[in-house]
Amino acid sequence: MNESVKIGIVVDYTDNYSATPVNEDIACVSTGRTLDELQRNMDEALHFHIDGLREEGLPIPLEFQQSVWEYDWQLTARALLHYTEGLIPKSAISKETGINQQQLTHYASGYRIPRPAMRKRILDGIHSIAARLAAIT
Repeated sequence: MNESVKIGIVVDYTDNYSATPVNEDIACVSTGRTLDELQRNMDEALHFHIDGLREEGLPIPLEFQQSVWEYDWQLTARALLHYTEGLIPKSAISKETGINQQQLTHYASGYRIPRPAMRKRILDGIHSIAARLAAIT
């Protein structure tokens, strides 16, 4: 029985979402207008790429040798803020995280890239807002 293996995928945003595997040995990139479209496109592109490697007899990284994959979508701060912009205003994220709105706007535009700890703070703030909304009955 084949167990699923986690495949790390980094997701960014400029005019569309774009994604690439964390494993730099896999030269595969995908795009999509929405996160759902990107995820479908990336799954298709990765399977196509790995099938091509097999056909050519080229080495396949260990995690891609499993038949069942589970994706770990890792959104950059820019992609994360773009994804949530129609759902949660930057003012709410600012209030929750203590990061001023101008700084959040810089992260969302890609003008600045937050350190990992700051990205985590943004993500934790979004999760906190979502949890409070989910608790409403």
